[in-house]
Amino acid sequence: MSASDALVRTGALVRTQTDAEEAVAESERRLRALLETISTLDLEVETLASELAAFSARYERELSVAFAQLERRERLVRRLQALQDELVRLDAELRAPQPKVSGRKSRKKSARSHQADREEVEGERPWTPGATLDDDVPEPLSPPPDLASEAQTLKRLYRKLARMLHPDLARTEEERHRLHQLMVQVNLAFERTDRTALELFLVRVDRGELLDMSVSVDERLAHVEQRIAALTPVRRSLLADLDRLRATSTFRLHAEWTGLQELGRDSFQETLTELAEDAERTMRDALARMGRLDRAARELTALKPSLTEAKPEGALRTFDPILESPLVRKGAERLERRRASSEARTLAQTLEDAVEQAPWEATLVLMAFFAERAGRPPDALSNREGWAERYAAMTAAWPEAPAFEELLTRLPPPLELGLRLQGGKVRFGLQLKSVELLAGVPIALERRTVAMLAQRVLAHLGPREQCKGCGADVFLVHLLRTRGLDELNGLVCPACGHVAKSYFLFNWSEGQEALLPFALKAGLVDEVVVKLAGKGIAFQLVPVSREALTVGALKQLFTDLYLKPYGIAAEPADLVVKAGARALKDEARVEAPVLTLGIRKADRDSLAPALAGDAQELVALLRSRIERRFRPG
Repeated sequence: MSASDALVRTGALVRTQTDAEEAVAESERRLRALLETISTLDLEVETLASELAAFSARYERELSVAFAQLERRERLVRRLQALQDELVRLDAELRAPQPKVSGRKSRKKSARSHQADREEVEGERPWTPGATLDDDVPEPLSPPPDLASEAQTLKRLYRKLARMLHPDLARTEEERHRLHQLMVQVNLAFERTDRTALELFLVRVDRGELLDMSVSVDERLAHVEQRIAALTPVRRSLLADLDRLRATSTFRLHAEWTGLQELGRDSFQETLTELAEDAERTMRDALARMGRLDRAARELTALKPSLTEAKPEGALRTFDPILESPLVRKGAERLERRRASSEARTLAQTLEDAVEQAPWEATLVLMAFFAERAGRPPDALSNREGWAERYAAMTAAWPEAPAFEELLTRLPPPLELGLRLQGGKVRFGLQLKSVELLAGVPIALERRTVAMLAQRVLAHLGPREQCKGCGADVFLVHLLRTRGLDELNGLVCPACGHVAKSYFLFNWSEGQEALLPFALKAGLVDEVVVKLAGKGIAFQLVPVSREALTVGALKQLFTDLYLKPYGIAAEPADLVVKAGARALKDEARVEAPVLTLGIRKADRDSLAPALAGDAQELVALLRSRIERRFRPG
């Protein structure tokens, strides 16, 4: 080989070596750029995720209550809409009934499936008194899962460990083996989603540069390219994370908030205002729907008899779809014959707890119970406005109690806004979810605390007016001024005992009158019984009148309610009241619950002719004149 050939070959080798070194240098520049990009992206992802998490937390803190209120009201509207749709369906089916046999089985199946769907949607949860103010809300707003999820945290830990423990970073075979074993453990921990193990690995690993400078150019080039190949998916993953963050609704809200903030506007306050307006509109819609539902139920009741009555000449009776409707439950007829279920007994216990912990919820349950047990709800509970007024009067002493409209959106679990068929009529309103639960309330009324609250509820179910006796603004209490020989209803002022109204009912007892047994049991009304010729005659009084009742006043009651109305010219002085064999003076307080009433024996010539005989003759005379009152003409 000549000297010139050797020089040419040497130059070629030098250029080849230089090209390889330049390739390595270029690869290292790419690697550094990639690492810098990854670090920038990682920081950007971390920063954006942190900003969005902080924004989401503030969003929840400032707006979650308003969103929850709106959601509850929208849920109420959906419930009312479902009831409206059912009434429309029932109206159409009553007007165009299907053949009786063909649809009955399918209707029952539909009712069962509808009920199952309803239970799945609504969910049954135990009644925790007071929890409806805090717990019965939708899931609170939280950062989207792609911001701070467990999976995302695991990915970040894994990426950090992979960058530091990758075997390509080892300088010796021994170290490569060690790093390989560590990465095996990291991979296993990642597959197990063992966050604790990954965090401990991260603390323990060496954070220094592990590149071996003694390797050949080719090895270095191969190594750098391998690292670039290993890190390129990391860059793609970070870019995907960043894109995913920017695609979230939280990012859009944050961007909107930032833009408005730059303009000097408060996005949170504006959103609160919008939510409040939406919630107000939604509640107005709900209240309007309640009024329409009540009217629709009345119209359906009026329509039902004309379309379900028996057909002439032995034709089949029209099928009654109301009886099969999954949204119209049975009413409380003959409830006293039902045996209390375990759910009813649980309700009784919880109702007693609610009196202490959330009396407004117990009040609403008692109001719903009395509205149904009255057959026809008392006039005070015949519409939503009456419910709201009575509830507001009851809860005035409890500042923490929610408004009636608000409580409608977070009803205690035993209650619902629904439809029921009772006494042949379809009624809409607040009710216990099942007839079986109604049996639990009388059990609870045996407890003193529940009975005292029931007394207050019953005291607010009468008409409201200014008493002409004492001038107080009161809810009048219903009672039977007398029963036994005659039966005279009365509305009485609870503050002074003044009788605002007296009236007769003819074998008919619904509404407030039907609740009198509960009023007596709860102590809202007291009763004194006198026996005239063995016939018991009762006089009912409010406590203020009962406590002040004297023997003279009792004789005056008998005179005013029995003697004068039936034309018997007698005075209280012609009567005598005894406790056992002892005659009582007029000024004596009436303490015994049962007394004996008789005619004064002395100086019979001075008595009214009707009293000249004995007490049995007086009872016979009163009976005949009372019966005559009901005869036509």
